[in-house]
Amino acid sequence: MTEAQAKSTATIEMDQIDSLIAAAGVDGTRAILDAFQRSTTDLLSMLADGVRGGALEDAYRTAHAVKGSAANVGAQMLAETAAAIEKACKAGDAASAAEMLGEAQSRFDLFCVHFEAHLAQY
Repeated sequence: MTEAQAKSTATIEMDQIDSLIAAAGVDGTRAILDAFQRSTTDLLSMLADGVRGGALEDAYRTAHAVKGSAANVGAQMLAETAAAIEKACKAGDAASAAEMLGEAQSRFDLFCVHFEAHLAQY
């Protein structure tokens, strides 16, 4: 396994992606990715606004939504980061939640790149 493949495996759950491809086909899975990218871009923006604005209850719900949608498409590392942000928001720890926002964005960006690369194999 190459280093790039190892990083990809750590970023996404290949079995989840392959299950989506088996169920929806490549074109359907690409549509799922497009919808995930649009909604998660919006959710991450709302999450940052909520955390930075002190609206931790709203941020908690938004982090929960990111966690769920990320898990559904195999973005395991993003789901884990969103869960940590969710936990920090629930505990009222805005500083810890804010520290993880950049990590969530990076993991989302990396996931999208790896998802596209995986789809390109079909």
